[in-house]
Amino acid sequence: MEQPELGSRRKPVIEVDGLRFRDLDGDGRLTPYEDWRRTPQERAADLRDRLSLEQKAGLMIIGSHYMAGSAWVGADGGFPGRMPSFNAAPEPDPSGTYLRAEDGYSRHQPITGAPLAQPTLYASSARGAIGERHQRRLIVRDNPPAGDLARWANALQEVAEETEFGIPVVLTSNPRNHVTDGATLGVGEGGGVFSEWPGELGLAAIGDEELVTRFAAIARREWRAAGLHKMYGYMADIPSEPRWSRFNGTLGEDPAIVSRLIGALVRGFQSERLGPESVAMTVKHFPGGGVRTDGHDPHFAWGQDNDYPTAGSLEAYQLPPFRAAVEAGVSSVMPYYSKPVNTSAEQLPAELRQPDGQFEEVAFAYNSTFLQGMLRDRLGFTGYINTDSGVLAGMAYGVEELTATQRIAKAVRAGSDVFSDVSDPADVLATVRTGALDESELDRSVTLLLTEMFALGLFENPYVDPDEAARVAADPTTRAEAEAAQRRSVTLLRNDRGVLPLAGGTRVYAEVFARADADELTQALRRALQQHLTVVDDPAEADAAVVWVRPTIALFGGDDRADRPLSVTLADRGIDVARIRELEASVPTALVVNFTNPWVIADVEPGAAAVVATFDVSPANLVAVLVGQDAPGGRLPLTVPRSAQAVADSPRDVPGMFCGPDYPYTDAAGSAYAVGFGLSY
Repeated sequence: MEQPELGSRRKPVIEVDGLRFRDLDGDGRLTPYEDWRRTPQERAADLRDRLSLEQKAGLMIIGSHYMAGSAWVGADGGFPGRMPSFNAAPEPDPSGTYLRAEDGYSRHQPITGAPLAQPTLYASSARGAIGERHQRRLIVRDNPPAGDLARWANALQEVAEETEFGIPVVLTSNPRNHVTDGATLGVGEGGGVFSEWPGELGLAAIGDEELVTRFAAIARREWRAAGLHKMYGYMADIPSEPRWSRFNGTLGEDPAIVSRLIGALVRGFQSERLGPESVAMTVKHFPGGGVRTDGHDPHFAWGQDNDYPTAGSLEAYQLPPFRAAVEAGVSSVMPYYSKPVNTSAEQLPAELRQPDGQFEEVAFAYNSTFLQGMLRDRLGFTGYINTDSGVLAGMAYGVEELTATQRIAKAVRAGSDVFSDVSDPADVLATVRTGALDESELDRSVTLLLTEMFALGLFENPYVDPDEAARVAADPTTRAEAEAAQRRSVTLLRNDRGVLPLAGGTRVYAEVFARADADELTQALRRALQQHLTVVDDPAEADAAVVWVRPTIALFGGDDRADRPLSVTLADRGIDVARIRELEASVPTALVVNFTNPWVIADVEPGAAAVVATFDVSPANLVAVLVGQDAPGGRLPLTVPRSAQAVADSPRDVPGMFCGPDYPYTDAAGSAYAVGFGLSY
């Protein structure tokens, strides 16, 4: 058996049978859990039986942890919801570790029919979190350079190594490898540090399973080099409601394509089996969070119901990607906040329903019908279940009358194994101490959680090389691959007037339309165009115009309100439609639309000379396609709806591609903008 590389800074290394092992409990002997020749399952079982109740409870929570000088945490302990700047990093820390000296932890505030109260975030010392509260799973919300992230990760691992059993830390993050205008807490906090690929919808627009596997393998290497081990992603949800604010985090609306790509992502990040070079994935949001009534998200009380009004839709559209993830060996699954309702009871096979044909209407984290009955028994999932953030307080739908300990007991018995964005195990401890759970009922969760840690090789060497992390993140070869993928994702929808590609010598006017940062984005687009063409400030002097329309639906921006459905019309998203039409009437205009959602474009498409779709790409890579340095290679991963009324009339649980021939928008050239449509030069 090959000797693995060991990394110890606080505990000794011992030799047994001519092999070396870390003496993590410091007893001078080889304890079974220290023996890397044993299976992860055997080692996990041995260590589990040595742990105190307090140590088990600490393993079952995962809380956000912030670096010293974090851009997310203000002096008052609050947070802005969005990064102050796109690539804001913590302030330099004289100690070189970014560890906090102060203590505290985060708690989500409850909600009562109002928008989600943002959590109050407090700086948490590493020794308080790891040494006193026994946390071993931490969510990374900061966005520092890769070398600094690696140094911080190493400092955390040293703190963990000093503890009784030397249990290492698992650092978890939302996706960090996609082009984005800004980071949003709880959705995607990082960007601009690692290789930058198109958004998830852009990967779906390419639709190449081999490329997606390659992307995941590159991102995996970058993450592990910087000390990250766990991905909160990717979303396997089928976004059958176009107005959902999280549509752009999905892989599109075709269940077959999403299933192929989610399997490729799992295999690329984890490899065929978890190992020391893997990033373990948490596919979300089981059993499918895209069936939002009027687009409302369950971060808000008025969006809490998951209803499937169309017979067979759960099995036909929502479940296939999760089945593919399970078959690929995904390490963990995250259910959504929402709760199913019994108007959808017939979506379930009879054996999963109660004698009266119904089921308990409680949020998925508490719902044994879906977690045990469907996910584990029917889909065959054998990993652990990671709740979404805040299910014990703010989003405890259907169990509001239960105490904190009763909620935890119900969730554990339903199948939940670790509670997200919880930084204090006190309630888990109280659940056992008050008799709501027996300590033995925690053992399934503890075993599964430890098994993943052993499989990831963290008990042998949790440390990384900051210089290597910086080199890997800056690798010009992988960055070039990411840039090429951005260009390939650009999707040409109409070019019947032959405007594209823009010829050399063209005098071009450029403008970006967005609710926020439009001037900054316009300048970035103009700078990119100036590398190839003559940019003018007056449309009257232009031979052509490039208009980039960038609407958004903000999860925490006040768009999601109880008193009205969300909208995918451009005017409702703050886009100046009249100005766009004025430009189109005065100069041949290439209309570029960034589709984070299936926008209704009927007001601006007919007057354009060409139409292009993007799915989060940089200005430079968009321009490279517009001037013909690269050909557009994408195909629509979503259906562009004919009108707002068509969206309102469509079933919330049926993707647009299955809503009939009258649902897609038909452009001025007679082409229907349905899934799979795309042209090239």
